[in-house]
Amino acid sequence: MSKDGDAYIMPVEQLLDRMSARFSRFKTVLLSQSTRLIGAEGDNNSTMTFDEQVWIKSPGSSGSQIAPEIEGQGMSVEDINTLRLDVDTAYRQLLVSNSPQHLSTLLLEWGINLASVSLTRLDGDIAYCIGESPKEGPRLLMEKERFLPLLVSYRAVHGKGTRNIQVRFNDYRKVENGWFPFRIDYFLDGDPVESYLVLKAEFNVPLPPPADTR
Repeated sequence: MSKDGDAYIMPVEQLLDRMSARFSRFKTVLLSQSTRLIGAEGDNNSTMTFDEQVWIKSPGSSGSQIAPEIEGQGMSVEDINTLRLDVDTAYRQLLVSNSPQHLSTLLLEWGINLASVSLTRLDGDIAYCIGESPKEGPRLLMEKERFLPLLVSYRAVHGKGTRNIQVRFNDYRKVENGWFPFRIDYFLDGDPVESYLVLKAEFNVPLPPPADTR
């Protein structure tokens, strides 16, 4: 518990209701983004950057397509998709319209304990923590003032084992129908793997055919 432990802490149902309201008008999201792969060639200091189109649809589906210009960087789209097999994209569902009940089910599937709610800080900002611990284990951190997701950590099945996923949501900007993070950082077992910078965001527009449902 943080220094803010004496403050009133909302129950998880109310928190998820407030958070879902921030994205309730986003039935579809179409993003043009710059994607940076960290350690793309097996070297933690190496990076590769390319443009990518990402689409998210409520409830429960998303996809992406890499810009064909990547072919000129020495790797094919197929090579990159192979490198990205460990990337789990379920976190995208936090950023579109979903009912609090659906979010509760999603968090439970991720192993997040809905009975544990506390206050903590993340980079100096006061945040609600849904989950066992504000520093480790499956959890969702939500900004106290605007009820926006700041971090989600969970375990995802990969092969015969599991991997620890952590996603940070940054640079929230006011858009026509709410708020949206224009930078997302993806960590796998504690190591940075991918970073996304949104170049353009469109909401409630027709989506392209699902060429890749990552």
